[in-house]
Amino acid sequence: VCLRCKIRCMKMEKEIHELLLAYLQDDISEEEMIRLQGWLDENERHRKLLDELRDKEVLRQEIGAYASFDTSRRWIQLKEEMDKTPRKRRLLLRVWKSVAAVFVAAVAGGLLYWQITDSARPVEEQVLVAQIRPGETQAVLITGKGQQLLLQGLKDTCLDITGNETLKISKDGSLEYSLSALSRMPEWHTLQVPRGGEYKIVLDDGTEIWLNSASELKYPAHFVGNERRVCLVGEAYFQVARNEAAPFIVETRDMDVKVLGTSFNVSAYEDEENSHATLVEGRVEVDDKINGEKVTLTPGEQALLQGKEMVVREVNTKLYSMWRLDRFTFASEDMEGVIRKLSRWYNVNFFFSNSSMKQKRFTGSLPKYSDISQVLKMIEMTTDIKFQVKGNTIIIQ
Repeated sequence: VCLRCKIRCMKMEKEIHELLLAYLQDDISEEEMIRLQGWLDENERHRKLLDELRDKEVLRQEIGAYASFDTSRRWIQLKEEMDKTPRKRRLLLRVWKSVAAVFVAAVAGGLLYWQITDSARPVEEQVLVAQIRPGETQAVLITGKGQQLLLQGLKDTCLDITGNETLKISKDGSLEYSLSALSRMPEWHTLQVPRGGEYKIVLDDGTEIWLNSASELKYPAHFVGNERRVCLVGEAYFQVARNEAAPFIVETRDMDVKVLGTSFNVSAYEDEENSHATLVEGRVEVDDKINGEKVTLTPGEQALLQGKEMVVREVNTKLYSMWRLDRFTFASEDMEGVIRKLSRWYNVNFFFSNSSMKQKRFTGSLPKYSDISQVLKMIEMTTDIKFQVKGNTIIIQ
């Protein structure tokens, strides 16, 4: 079987691309490593490609920051080249080498592009871009009595809330509850994370929650009774401490997610048309409040509420959970959705000069803590979109 057919059968333009990048970034799961190993064992040329990629100095040094943009155009070019009838064996080898060029040229070309465009940008625009900073750890805690505490910059300290009970801020800056069974702390607290922020909280039962930008969580300071209920607006990733006697319930505007102990992501922003719950580990039950329908998810499934319809689908969970680490990951997402995420994280406004640009698609993994200029250039490299900075507004043209 020719190399062209093998590449087609493995859907290399998508799956192998993602597996190789995950391996080179040292961010590959055990299951993904098994799939990659199977592909490597199929053909010696596969191993030679991986060796070549590993030996590229630029790729090895810069892959974490720069190998994160949409290479779909290059994959299309590769497929077109493969579809041509090869006249000589060396043409197949040339096609094979072009696969490696997808990665190396993407990185090296990106570096060259940034050097050129940086020098070409007006100094005034460069200054404006430099003033737009990525998000940081920050939140406001509102107690049951209405007391507001700014949590930004606090680490390895304690907060005196009632005089009898204290809350701990850990060394990594997260808020931790660990109260006595006789706690008299006000029943409900609210944690608000503004645009340009993120925050982690550990509830009294040991449940860990990562809150995304422009999100709000309401929760009991101390759980009692036969259920553990919290209310979410925005987006959060949950690692729920198991307690079969008291199910954990995440309540949102349109749906409730009920679990015993598991890891999942919930997105329910008020400015988004759709809400969704994505299961990473365990088992959850999603209650559609609009239609009164209930569905049970298994790992790798997502309950997507589109308007008045609930749809269950299989997804790549990394697309919906990597935000809590260090990357924004997109798979053929419309530009309007991409921009909303960037707007919340960088606390900056975007304006589409042409509404048709909202439907353009972007695939890639953007470094979350990088300067916004790098992120914008990555998008510019793989689309026909250009960005112009005007004060605290970025114009898409």
